[in-house]
Amino acid sequence: MIEKFDGIPMGTQVKTTQSKTPRHEWTNEGWAKRKWGVRGTVVDHHGAHGLYYDVRHEDGTEGPYDPSELEIVK
Repeated sequence: MIEKFDGIPMGTQVKTTQSKTPRHEWTNEGWAKRKWGVRGTVVDHHGAHGLYYDVRHEDGTEGPYDPSELEIVK
């Protein structure tokens, strides 16, 4: 059986809000890649350790974010 994914689709434009997850939930490397108050595009999602998204920021860098830390840009 294939599991349905109802999250944010890849290619969706988003804006990062602020950290809403404890620092210990991210590696130092992952934490350093996160930026706040910037726009970007969802490029991937992961679910093995809880759902999170990889976002490509407008400057070309990428960072991991919890769904609660993203707003969809309309």
